[in-house]
Amino acid sequence: MFDHSRPRPHVHIVHLRVHRTVRRAFVGGALVLSGLGVLLKNQGLLAGIDLWLIVPALIGLSGVARLVSAPGAVNAVRAVLRLALAAYLVVVIEHIGGWTFAATWPVLLIGVGTSMLGYELLVRRSAKEQNW
Repeated sequence: MFDHSRPRPHVHIVHLRVHRTVRRAFVGGALVLSGLGVLLKNQGLLAGIDLWLIVPALIGLSGVARLVSAPGAVNAVRAVLRLALAAYLVVVIEHIGGWTFAATWPVLLIGVGTSMLGYELLVRRSAKEQNW
């Protein structure tokens, strides 16, 4: 009766293929980064404490994968937020400028809360249909 309101199957298939590609690219990159980190540690070129730098690299990789695979303003903002989080973690792990996690964790909470509020106000509100 209401066939026009039913989404077409090809829309969902394409959507799932894009996410599968992003997941595979991210997992492959994560394995490469982890393997390189452990290899450099075993060769004595990297200290054990520096392996924590893999985490910001993985977050940055997920931001770049989102930016490349899903173009659009919303995904660009999400990618930039992930890259900013990765940069923050590098600054905190390396104690650049004397910043530590203990001193700056409220800034992280403010940033996460602001991004959640912005997502709800800007993305979710515009995605809802009018209910006449």
